[in-house]
Amino acid sequence: MNSVFEEAILTVGSSWALSTLIKTTVVLALGLGSVLLSRRQRAAFRHALLAATFGVLLVLPVVSALAPTVGITLRKAQASSPAKLLAERSGAPAVAARDGSIPSKTVPSRWTIGRVLEAGWIAGMLAFLLPAAAGIWQVVRLRRSGLPWQRGQSVAYGLITGAGIQRGVDVMLNEGVVGPMTCGVARPAIVLPVEATNWDADDLNRALVHELEHVMRWDWAIHCAARTACALYWFHPLVWMAWRRLELEAERACDDAVLKSSEPTAYADQLVAIAQRISAAAKSPLLAMARRADLSSRVSAVLDAGQRRGRAGALCVTVATAAAAALVVTVSPLRMVAAPQAVAGAGIARIRTSTNLLITQVKVSFPNGYTIEGLNAGDFQVTEDGVPQQIVICEFQKESAADPTSGFYILGYYTRNIKADGQFRKIDVTVKTVTTAKVEHRAGYYMTPPVGVVQSGMGVSPTADATASYDKPPVLLSKRDADYPDEARKAKYQGTVLLSVEIDDSGSPVNVQVVRSLGLGLDERAIEAVKQWRFRPAMKNGQPVAIQITVEVNFRLL
Repeated sequence: MNSVFEEAILTVGSSWALSTLIKTTVVLALGLGSVLLSRRQRAAFRHALLAATFGVLLVLPVVSALAPTVGITLRKAQASSPAKLLAERSGAPAVAARDGSIPSKTVPSRWTIGRVLEAGWIAGMLAFLLPAAAGIWQVVRLRRSGLPWQRGQSVAYGLITGAGIQRGVDVMLNEGVVGPMTCGVARPAIVLPVEATNWDADDLNRALVHELEHVMRWDWAIHCAARTACALYWFHPLVWMAWRRLELEAERACDDAVLKSSEPTAYADQLVAIAQRISAAAKSPLLAMARRADLSSRVSAVLDAGQRRGRAGALCVTVATAAAAALVVTVSPLRMVAAPQAVAGAGIARIRTSTNLLITQVKVSFPNGYTIEGLNAGDFQVTEDGVPQQIVICEFQKESAADPTSGFYILGYYTRNIKADGQFRKIDVTVKTVTTAKVEHRAGYYMTPPVGVVQSGMGVSPTADATASYDKPPVLLSKRDADYPDEARKAKYQGTVLLSVEIDDSGSPVNVQVVRSLGLGLDERAIEAVKQWRFRPAMKNGQPVAIQITVEVNFRLL
């Protein structure tokens, strides 16, 4: 795999916008492909597949942003020089000085390809959401201006009772519509043109059966959500293809309901007549009974005696929903990341640090066994091997509201005794404000080194051959441990953030960038902590010089 192709893949993987675009394309291709393979199935089944596809599109960005990242590691080719390695890790141009020294400062661009795409994405989304919202508002106004129609309401009542629809449905007339349409969710309405008063009983019955099937299937809500997804992915041609197919399959599914009690030829004639009236008027509202663009496909399906008809059924809907959920869980966390490479002679120093957050459950009760509630961190004292600890987390959780003996406190503190000697650390918890309280907690823990991480002190460990850029490595004079984000703590998420850091000639960390990400706020906390470190700068020929180092910040729950 050549380096240009590798960089392209990593650019896509590291950008939220580009990564989401790739995932969206995969989801749409699977959805449309499934519809194509099921062309001999019921229209309601294909509509369920497309509805599930749009559901995935709506939740995919949210889950991708919140779910812990699962990295697909791409091993990059080794760098041939210190400057090239630093450029790969920092995002700066790979330019080395003539003497082979590392540039003293790199300034990354704020506007990357990914950020430009994200800005354009958001701008287009707002532009497409406005007409969608205007269309829905137009439909709402049509309903509000409609007049109740007693004859249609009477016919619809009998059909509603037979169909088992639990919601009330209003039947209205409005001179602003040229064909039957459905709108609303909690209190749906069927809006008919004024000339419906002249329809014979069969035409009216077919029109109401068609629209009531929309109500039964919750099509108005589904199509509003799908239209929102179209605005979200306005630039993607496949999403508009899926939208048009969703509309068509919804109408065909409702046509199937009409054909249970109607002759196909008569119904086809009615569809043609309604479509002709709509084509002569303005654009039809959402979920109108007949659209000229879909007329040929729908009439062919109506007259096709071999076409399978009927509703999708609970099993089909459940399978489609389960498949969509599985797709979200599988695809959302994936992100392409570069594997860190060890390069001989690169002159890159390394430091490893660890944030160890100890969490313990503490049950506090009166002598009668009832749980004591309302305590805060100031009411507790926690010691580890006799040394008082600073409590940073104090949360109360009630196991059962009806059981006064249930409930416990979650206490957390950052242990500074990180020497991985395998010895037992004794924990003692007391309640200072309630002397008669009974306190139950774990006795302690064993401190063992985390897998793959070597603890370090205040020094910086250089590589085997680091004399290319400095004579003496930098020395860490003071540091601040990273805080553990609540989101990552509650998810019990652990791991190591790898940072690329430039130590300038004054010993201050600058240009801190993430090389290997964890997500859930851990990257941001690692950067925030490292920026507050202070070093004795590296030396070369007796003079302080700026160098690049890598920092491993290990987050660990004990």
